[in-house]
Amino acid sequence: MAMAATGKPLTGRHVLAMLLAFFGVIIGVNLTMAYFANSTWSGLVVANGYVASQSFDKDLARARAQEALGWKVGFSFERGGIRLSFVDTEGAAIDQLVITGQLERTVTDKQDQALAFAPLGGGVYAAPATLSPGVWEVEIDARGDGVSDYRKIFRFFVKDAP
Repeated sequence: MAMAATGKPLTGRHVLAMLLAFFGVIIGVNLTMAYFANSTWSGLVVANGYVASQSFDKDLARARAQEALGWKVGFSFERGGIRLSFVDTEGAAIDQLVITGQLERTVTDKQDQALAFAPLGGGVYAAPATLSPGVWEVEIDARGDGVSDYRKIFRFFVKDAP
């Protein structure tokens, strides 16, 4: 079998140029990815993990006391806001609560919003919020009805507008 000649021989300069171009593209892509990873959300949840871990026993006791209340908390959302409903163990509406909350994206803090819930009656509370498509979390803090601190987190997904 005979091979056709291309006219230009492959020299060391050509091989060096190909190697530099190949690794240049790889290094360029890696540097770009590192920049975007470092310039967006840091991933930091608490400033000092050791200090945060020192309150674990208190947090666990508070969670057990909260669970012992037996409250059922309903959650719903629409583009204009968040709605919560509270009922006790007998199914009676809990109306005397002061509820605040924080609406957060799961991967960034750029669209975080503070929420102030207003009672609508019948154990239902609502807060206005701007919800764009994606994953969200709402952390609520309720006080009242003999309870000084009731916390709950809801994670939900907002689909594109129809």
